[in-house]
Amino acid sequence: MESTKQLSSGKRLARNFFSLSLVQFANNFLPLLTVPVIARIIGPDKFGAINFAAAIVTYFSLLINYGFDLTATRAIARAPHDQEERNRIFSEILFAKVFLLILSLLVFIPSLFLVPAIAADKALFIYTYIACFSLVITPNWLYQGMQELHQIAVFNFVSKLLFTLSILFIVKKEEDYALQPLILSLSQIAVGLGSFLWAIKKYDLRIFVVRLKKILSLLWTEKMIFFSMIVVTLYTTTNTIILGLVQTNTDVAFYTAGWKLIMIMQTFVSLPLRLSLFPFIGESFGKSQAQGVAKVSQLVPFITIFTAVSGALIWILAPWMIQMFYGSQFGEAATVLRILCFVPLILALGDLFGIQTMINLKMDKQFFNITLVGAGVGLILNYFLSKQTGATGTAWAWLLTEVFITSTMWIFLYLRKIRLIDINYFRPSHLFQLLRPFVFALKKKVYKQI
Repeated sequence: MESTKQLSSGKRLARNFFSLSLVQFANNFLPLLTVPVIARIIGPDKFGAINFAAAIVTYFSLLINYGFDLTATRAIARAPHDQEERNRIFSEILFAKVFLLILSLLVFIPSLFLVPAIAADKALFIYTYIACFSLVITPNWLYQGMQELHQIAVFNFVSKLLFTLSILFIVKKEEDYALQPLILSLSQIAVGLGSFLWAIKKYDLRIFVVRLKKILSLLWTEKMIFFSMIVVTLYTTTNTIILGLVQTNTDVAFYTAGWKLIMIMQTFVSLPLRLSLFPFIGESFGKSQAQGVAKVSQLVPFITIFTAVSGALIWILAPWMIQMFYGSQFGEAATVLRILCFVPLILALGDLFGIQTMINLKMDKQFFNITLVGAGVGLILNYFLSKQTGATGTAWAWLLTEVFITSTMWIFLYLRKIRLIDINYFRPSHLFQLLRPFVFALKKKVYKQI
């Protein structure tokens, strides 16, 4: 009976992984298909400008999301069948995001006129910012908590496919560069609206007005995760901003060219694993700490081997990948890509130690403190290395920062007698057993198409 439950749970995890992979494929890989055309049309300077604007707007996105992808997912996963609780959580998150959107607008609108770097290209920043509206109405956290993100995977895929085709037909010359973020923003709003309406219908949601006092109380309660997300952004997205301030848009283009390819691997594989594993592992931690730790330990070898092999392949293929996607003008980005090729491995381990273990064990404060120290180290490294060596310095700063943070998390847990690395789980027999539900789900999808 127990083995049947484990297999069923494994199949559900595999289904969520493949669904999340499809969502991430739509969000990241399909837009990447436009890069070989767009990068050659607009050139490194405008390509760098687009990514600089995206880095700035990330802060507004971070404010609106407020870490709800983790905290709200965690709340839903603990009571997935409680209709009243689901209605309460959904309403509170919705109104909290509306409130945060208003706050972000109060900052963004004046910055269009007061901040020189933004005022110099208002249209680009406005078109990029429009995507923030989609964050209010996109309830991915609800689907994740219910472990049913496959519900919107196909819709998301079709929407992003239309976006990709639109970009190829609309952006024809260098002056059209600002249309790229506009079309992307509109496609995200379409996905958000569709997933919002579908969630209300599928889960029979009832939305009620939430008072400001309750919103402020919720934001205060979940503040540690939000601050942790800000800290993480300080040594990731801020890298691009600092590089843009101390170097040129061309340097930003070289760095973000390599960074984007790494993020494809990160979002197509590592992020789906994280989002599908979080409620899955959270369920185990809900039973006992021992079961949760055991579940994480079983997954460490699979994720380590997979991301390590992928990183090695990227290192070998880096020059060819840059040439294929961006063209000869972006040749310097190959060095950046090789420096960053093992970042997904470090991030995956850091995710298991931090998000999957520390957050599920309610070690929010300790998680925040570690990432805060890491952010400080990252900012110092980023400023000096970017100023000295440009894009490659920025790449080294990110890699070294992630190594520092992941190592610190592992040491912290080890001292708490939480051992997440068990050599016994690296045996081929265990890895094969872990892969069974994924292979089964993949075969099922193939047979359906045949």
